[in-house]
Amino acid sequence: MKIIKLLSTAILISISLTSVGQKKVTNTNTQFKGLWILDKYETRDTVSGKWSNEPNRMGYVGYILFDGIGHVAIQITPADYHEFDINKKGDSTGMKVAEKYHSNNLIYFADYKVDGNTMEHKVISSTNPESIGAILMRDFEIIGKTLFLTPRNKLNGSKIRMKWVKVP
Repeated sequence: MKIIKLLSTAILISISLTSVGQKKVTNTNTQFKGLWILDKYETRDTVSGKWSNEPNRMGYVGYILFDGIGHVAIQITPADYHEFDINKKGDSTGMKVAEKYHSNNLIYFADYKVDGNTMEHKVISSTNPESIGAILMRDFEIIGKTLFLTPRNKLNGSKIRMKWVKVP
């Protein structure tokens, strides 16, 4: 009987010790809940592996709102989007500019799921009708009040990520 008790105690101690050194990652919908503002886009240098500002998306404005139960709303616009006045640019040049703004204005609503450090957005409504029903995969990392979202697809051959800061 003493041997069984001793073995049981030894097994419990060894299980406890092996789990102490392991870092448990728990990601729940509630950690995303709230409003986040886009700080910047970054691109990854394939040689050094370092992230730096993505020059073609400097100054973009964006908001992402998580409800904490699996729904997300996102809007990202070019830097000077809010200054565009379609009433003053009614000619063909203005219409080309308007088309450019529209094509760079991303708005969508999605259901989201978290699995480890991956987030899946299933688009339910979008300014781009072709996106409806699409599954967008994002790797993520949260450091304090900063959320890094890294799309699995590449932009113009480069890996990019978006840095979001939580609004208090």
